[in-house]
Amino acid sequence: MENHHSTGANALKAHPPTIGNPPARQAAPDALFLGRSGLVKAMAERLQPESAASGCLLIGEAGSGKSALMRHVLQVYGRGSYTVHIRGSAFARRTPFGALTFLLSDLEPEASSHPVLILRGLTELVRERAAGRTVILAVDNAEELDEFSAMVLSQMVVNRSAHMFAAFRDFSAAPSEFMGLWREGLLTRLDLEPMLPSECSHLLEAELRGPVSRAAAEDLTRVSGGNPSLLLAAAADYRDCGRLAFSGGVWVLSPNMECAFPRLYAAMGARLSAVTEGQRELLDVLALCGALPLLQVLERLDSTEVDALQEAGLLQLAHSGVPVLSLAEPAFGAILRTQLDTARRNDLLKRFPPDQDVAWPHLTAEWFISAGAKVSAPLALSAAQAANGSGNPAAAERFIAADPNHIYSPAAVLELTLSHLRRGDARAAADAVARHRACGGSTGSSLEDVRLLLAESSALCQTEGARSGENGERLRLLREQTHADGHAGLLDEAETMLASLKLQEMERGEAAQLERDLILARARCLSQHGQYRESVSLLTGIYARGDENGRGFRILVGSWLCTAWGMTDRQSDAQELAATLWHMLVDGSQPDLTRDEAAEVRSRIVHMLLVTGAVSVAAEYLAADEDGGASYGGTLREVSEGMLHAFAGRGAAATAKLLPAVRQLEASDPGGLLPVVSAAAAYAAALQGHRDRAEEHLRKADPGSAPKHADLQRTGTHFIVLARGVLGSADAAEQMAALADSDEARGAGAYALLGLVSAVRLGSTDTAQQLLDVASGLQGRFARFAEDYAKGSGGYDAQLLLLAADAAAAQGHELLAHETGERALEVASGAGDRATVRFIHRSRRLQSGEVEGEGEVEDCLRGLTTRERVIARHAAAGTTNKMIASELSISVRTVEGHLYQIYSKLHVGSRRELARLIASSKAASAQGEL
Repeated sequence: MENHHSTGANALKAHPPTIGNPPARQAAPDALFLGRSGLVKAMAERLQPESAASGCLLIGEAGSGKSALMRHVLQVYGRGSYTVHIRGSAFARRTPFGALTFLLSDLEPEASSHPVLILRGLTELVRERAAGRTVILAVDNAEELDEFSAMVLSQMVVNRSAHMFAAFRDFSAAPSEFMGLWREGLLTRLDLEPMLPSECSHLLEAELRGPVSRAAAEDLTRVSGGNPSLLLAAAADYRDCGRLAFSGGVWVLSPNMECAFPRLYAAMGARLSAVTEGQRELLDVLALCGALPLLQVLERLDSTEVDALQEAGLLQLAHSGVPVLSLAEPAFGAILRTQLDTARRNDLLKRFPPDQDVAWPHLTAEWFISAGAKVSAPLALSAAQAANGSGNPAAAERFIAADPNHIYSPAAVLELTLSHLRRGDARAAADAVARHRACGGSTGSSLEDVRLLLAESSALCQTEGARSGENGERLRLLREQTHADGHAGLLDEAETMLASLKLQEMERGEAAQLERDLILARARCLSQHGQYRESVSLLTGIYARGDENGRGFRILVGSWLCTAWGMTDRQSDAQELAATLWHMLVDGSQPDLTRDEAAEVRSRIVHMLLVTGAVSVAAEYLAADEDGGASYGGTLREVSEGMLHAFAGRGAAATAKLLPAVRQLEASDPGGLLPVVSAAAAYAAALQGHRDRAEEHLRKADPGSAPKHADLQRTGTHFIVLARGVLGSADAAEQMAALADSDEARGAGAYALLGLVSAVRLGSTDTAQQLLDVASGLQGRFARFAEDYAKGSGGYDAQLLLLAADAAAAQGHELLAHETGERALEVASGAGDRATVRFIHRSRRLQSGEVEGEGEVEDCLRGLTTRERVIARHAAAGTTNKMIASELSISVRTVEGHLYQIYSKLHVGSRRELARLIASSKAASAQGEL
């Protein structure tokens, strides 16, 4: 591909900020087009001769990757073409044909005397230089073209003498000629939307030359708005400040590290270059407090300046009681805040104090703290509530600490306790409540007291499994200071207190909300301790009430009920309920759930599906929600996908998800997921033969170090034993059988079934009968698979093992299906069942796409008797049973009996399959006889 560039206005080349990569690796030159595969395909199609359109108009903000996209398409699909690079500019726009001066200089003087002659001359000049090759016009900053240049370029497209790609930041400013080409269908409009988190992840991995945790990718996507150039600038800033760190071969997010964003701020400088001093002051204040009343702003700034900021996409106006201004992009505010030192913050606070009726409390409190101003108790409380609600518990703790008397306030201690719980520190949460009680707090009965009892119960519930020693003794003392006997007693006390408050004519809506919170606290507690049957008793009737208490509450109740059904003996019911709940989450009706609640529900459903054997169903749900939306992403999504691959037995795929998750959890693990994820990662590594890595993960898989949760601990133990079994442990099968015994005793049928299947897989065929007994009492396809698997393994029945292998494959258990098929082959070989052995080998060849040999087909057919061969020949030819019976002088029932034997011996299921098998033998039998 030959290139011709406009002089004085070189084709735009992306020069993203350099990000330190692993040694001796350079960033991919075309990294910015990653994630734009659909756009690449569309542009490539417009270069085809049969395409109705002759090019594309690329629309996107600065840094969205338009130039890189054009460059990539030209490099890959424009080889052998002649490309003319043109770039519009404010300077060239002042002169007729300004963008084409580099071509005009090569025209004869007489050809430059009139626009028509110039058009003809430029067209002939380009055609001459192309020498028969396809001409492609690559135009950057097309909105800056002068009208004469636009006319020439558009006419070349109209005349079909050239294809064109034109990039715009603002399509509303496009030349009328280009608008006409778009309306007439000669050019296709392609909008470069912000990149999705998964696309940003691919770009970051290409730039950083290493895997990136999903949490890091999503955080950078949020800060950059999905803009590729800003994404790379933000990644460079994150690296420099340590917020993005290379740990164990993975780039992970260090959430406690603050970032100053020097590169990202510089990259966004164009958006601020034209603002006045007053406009910049307004932007800074909004960054610090979130929102201001419009009337307060207009007292200091002219309305035209406010309008200009709105037109530039920097401000938005909302009407909630009073007109309120805020930044259009909250992430932009975070970047602006990093540029404001203490003196500037203090000065703005004095001259432009926030209106606390509309200002965002968490930002306002942060502003006050950073400026050295006093934070009032009400502001500290509302800021902590907002921070906890937005998933920032560290900030909530900081705001509560700004009130020196917070320990006496039940509401403040409640937010402090919740922040500790959300950071995964149940001990600190229990300690906070104990200190509050020691100071004489919560002596009365109030809404906050009820909620505090619920939070305290949750804290003690999670720490019940604490080890002995200093921490265990400390927790024992804390429990002695509570008003009830254990965390379950605290829930009873909360219920009693709520009943008392209702008698005092408390507001009905508040009472209903507390009742819902109490139900969910009991459900969480029961599930946390593996008391599934008690959970079923509590929740079945509540879920049956429908949406009378709100759809969000129904979904939360349903998710706990789904878990309880799945873990006991109602797997089919659980999976049906899971489908209903998942649809509620994605049907667009916006249930009243927080982002964290919706994510927990999704992960709870996926975990239940995996434990109950419905791997393929879980895969469908995750695939349908590819980018996780706003509520199901980050590490939780990464863990779900990795666990799915681990349950399926796909070692490499599981490692690709679980290793980044493990490294991220090592940096921050508020949910106590590291042990179970490390266990699954150990199993995945063991499947790949990576013993050292598996042992490393196993050392982190000790569940005793995490908050107690029956489901997570049991799943983690499952993978620990599996990993040890793969690594050669002689007692792995025995350990798995012992776990299943314990599961059966406590009524956890799903885990008992999973454990017994695994015990048989690990070589304990003596447990086959127990597996059959357990499976017969459970619902679902996995239980039916287990019955065939138990019968086939215990009875050395190759036919049943083959059925089990097919069932396992259909449910997504790839490795289990393969192992079961191998076991069937071993049993058939040992029994001398040549027909089954041949069938297995033939099936594998067909699955792999290999052509079956003629001799192999003939060998398979020799297993039939003479009469069966004759009937098989007729049946394969399409002859009906009645006609076969008449020709052979036998009954129709006899024909049916022979066909049953033929199908069994040849392992086919229909006349069509029989016909295909016999047809493949005709080349080896010239006469067509069997």
